[in-house]
Amino acid sequence: MNPVYIRATGIHTEQYQDLNALNAAFLAPPKQIDLSDVDIYQAANLKLNQLERHAIAREDRSILNDLATSILNASGDMLSHANKLAGLDNAEATPLYAGTDGVAEYSFSALSKLIDRFGDANTAMKNLGILSGMTNPINMMRFLSTNPLYHASKRMGLRGGGYPIRGMSLSGLYAIEDAMSDIAANRAQQGVVVAAASMRNFDSLVIFGKLGLLDPQSEAGTVNPSYGSAVLLLDNLTEGDNALAQVLRVSSRYNAAPFPSEQDWTSLLQDVAVNGITPDVIVTYCNGVKSNDANELAAIESVFPNTPQHNYKSLFGYTSKANNALDLVTALSDPAIPTGATVLINGAGFGVGIGYIVIKKLRHNSLPMNPSTLEAQ
Repeated sequence: MNPVYIRATGIHTEQYQDLNALNAAFLAPPKQIDLSDVDIYQAANLKLNQLERHAIAREDRSILNDLATSILNASGDMLSHANKLAGLDNAEATPLYAGTDGVAEYSFSALSKLIDRFGDANTAMKNLGILSGMTNPINMMRFLSTNPLYHASKRMGLRGGGYPIRGMSLSGLYAIEDAMSDIAANRAQQGVVVAAASMRNFDSLVIFGKLGLLDPQSEAGTVNPSYGSAVLLLDNLTEGDNALAQVLRVSSRYNAAPFPSEQDWTSLLQDVAVNGITPDVIVTYCNGVKSNDANELAAIESVFPNTPQHNYKSLFGYTSKANNALDLVTALSDPAIPTGATVLINGAGFGVGIGYIVIKKLRHNSLPMNPSTLEAQ
C-alpha cells in the first residue's frame, strides 16, 4: 500500500474566511464562537472573494448557491497555499471526493419572501402554492445536489464532478476514507476532498430545535449551528518533503444510534489501539450534546487515559458534514500540536455511524512549502 499525504488545504467558514485568518487567530487565544447575536434562520447570502470573482466565469456565477460559493472560496484558498500541485491540472489523474449538503437552505429564503409578501406566517402557509410562481427558472440549476460539485470540479480542472457523499456528519470523513483507499491502492495518484455543509438549513434547524438542542438553557445540551467548507489535496507522491501530514488510517463503522453509547465509542477507540496506534493528541467530536459528549470522553479516558484533547467546535460551531475535515485542517494550524505528533480525530453521524482519522503532523499549516523552512523546522 502506498503512503498517503495531505499536500495542501483551504477553508472558508462563518468565522474564518481562509487559512490566514485561522492561523492569525492562533497568535492569541482563539475566540470562542458566540452566536447569541446571529439570526440562524436568515440565509447566509455568501459572496465570492475577490480572487474567485475573477476566476469564475459570469455564467457560472449566475447559478451559484451558498454552499458552492463557500466551496469555491475554500478551493481558491487551497490553491493559493500550494506552490507545487503536481498533476492537479491533469483532470484524468485527479478524482473528486465530496461530502456535501444539498440545497435545503433555500426553503427558509423562499418562505421568508412569502411571509414578507403576505405579512404574517399563518397567511403565508395558506398560500404555499404561490411559491412556484415566485421561483426564478434559473434556480433549477442552483437546486441540483450536484451543483457544488460541478463548480468545484470546474474550478480545479478535475475529472468529472464526482458524486455527493451523504453520511450526515460523517460525510467529510467518508470522503477522506474513499480518497485514501483509492490513493493507497494506486487506483489514483492523487485526489481532492471537499467537505462542506451548513447546519442553518431548514431540516437541520427543525430537527435540532425539536430535540431542544438550540436552546442555551437545555438540559440536553446546546449545538451552535454554523456553516463551512474545507478542501484538501491528497497524494502518494514521495518526492519533496512539503507534505503537511501523512494519513495513517481512516476507519468508519455503521451505528444506527442517533447518539453513540460509551461502549460504541470504546469499541471504536480499541480499533485504533489494536492497529498499533497510540495518539499523542485527540481531537474530540463533542458537539454540545451532553450525553454524547460524556460517552465519548469516558471512552477516551478508558482506552487512551491522560491523552491531551482538543475540540474545535468552540471555534467554528457545528458544521455537520464539514466538521471532521475542518478539525483536521485546524489541527495542522494549531501551534499547540507539535510536528511529529500522531493526531486522532473522532467523528459521528446522526443515525449513520462513527469513525476516526489518524494523521501524523509533518509541519504546521502556516509555514510555506520550501526546503529551507523545512530544514529550519
